[in-house]
Amino acid sequence: MSEPARRMHLGLTIWPTGFHPGAWRLPGSRNDGNSNPRLLQHAARTAERGRFDFFFIGDRLVGLTASQFAAPNEVLRPEALTLAANIAGITEHIGLITTVNTTYSDPYNVARAAATIDHLSGGRVGLNIVTGKNVEAARNFGREQHWDNEHRYDWATEYIQVLQLLWDSWEDDARVADAVTGQFVDPDRVHHIDFEGKFFSVRGPLNVERPVQGQIPIINAGASERSRDLGAQYSDLRFTNSSTLGLDGAREYYADLKNRLPHYGRSASDQLVVPGMAVYVEESQRAAHEAYTTLQELLETSPVHRARLSEALGAAVTDAAPDAPLAEVADLAQLSEDGRRIADSARELYGRERVTVAEVNASFIRGGMFKEVVGSPSRVADVLEEWFSTGAADGFMIFPPTVPHGVEAFVDLVVPELQRRGLHHREYAGTTLREHFGLPRPPSRFATAAATAGSGR
Repeated sequence: MSEPARRMHLGLTIWPTGFHPGAWRLPGSRNDGNSNPRLLQHAARTAERGRFDFFFIGDRLVGLTASQFAAPNEVLRPEALTLAANIAGITEHIGLITTVNTTYSDPYNVARAAATIDHLSGGRVGLNIVTGKNVEAARNFGREQHWDNEHRYDWATEYIQVLQLLWDSWEDDARVADAVTGQFVDPDRVHHIDFEGKFFSVRGPLNVERPVQGQIPIINAGASERSRDLGAQYSDLRFTNSSTLGLDGAREYYADLKNRLPHYGRSASDQLVVPGMAVYVEESQRAAHEAYTTLQELLETSPVHRARLSEALGAAVTDAAPDAPLAEVADLAQLSEDGRRIADSARELYGRERVTVAEVNASFIRGGMFKEVVGSPSRVADVLEEWFSTGAADGFMIFPPTVPHGVEAFVDLVVPELQRRGLHHREYAGTTLREHFGLPRPPSRFATAAATAGSGR
């Protein structure tokens, strides 16, 4: 089968003990995923075997206060740039998107580290830019307060400008290495950037050659106006939350993101929109629902969760017995619109009409993270294809509920089905992350400026 004109872009996001907070409690699971190199490397190699475009490494600069029932990924998280460098050494094709918090880092150091990893990986790194929402991070960096949203985005805008100038500060052919003349570098092709902004004063140049990709792809997420506009101006990929939008809402969000690009001189193909999907897949529909149920039974809940559910349903279920069927403690016909959606979603995820208060509560809690899909390979492929083919997504970030099983199940069961439908490639078409995204390699702006000046224009 020939490659389709448009193919689905897939990324794997790694939560080392599984995206589901109860996954580490399953028999045979690992509880040391955040510090187990073999597990992390196996996940990356498995995604590469499935021809994923990228391996996504999230990050957080604070560990939530440890409590008796804290989930591993809430209190432990491997440092993203370090992990990206490690994965670069054991993979050959898959892209490596690593998260950087611009509020609590310096653009020169990050530009240098990212360019180094790009060279070590042969051009496979991308930077996920976050401004940070955890107010606790301020105290870890000697600050009394966490900046407000406007300040953080003003800072991030300059930060990206500095990154991109530094990556261009070496022209592609600046290292001449002429053994006859003894000239190693052409000084006319290495440039000070002389950036003077409101927040940063950076002279440059970088002391790492221009990245293999020329410009390292930028990724960002967030639903605020500032986030959307930052992405429209700079991002090559937008990561979106699919949980609360529904398919119609996702289409509207997709269109809004694409429609912002022309304002910055960009076209719709210059940016990919990739929602997150939590996928529970097994060989049969029944087995998938059973696996989902088993994990949900390990989810710790509190009276606060039950109170939020009552509010969302529009029905008082706070004091109901957990194993009571929802239909016996609430008049389903009288539920709010959101309540009916929550109840319908729970029935779909568990695969049966009779769902208990505890089950609805658990699915409601997890449903606020990312859209969850439970089912056989064909069922999962149906959902992904519908979103992809009807203007809601250019691809998907896959959140496996368990590691390594969830990664292996998607690659071994869903990927072949997507390939059979002509939606996912069978081989990598390029070698760099930019090529995986279908993006051209841009010239250095300093070389372009010099060429324009030399032509007399």
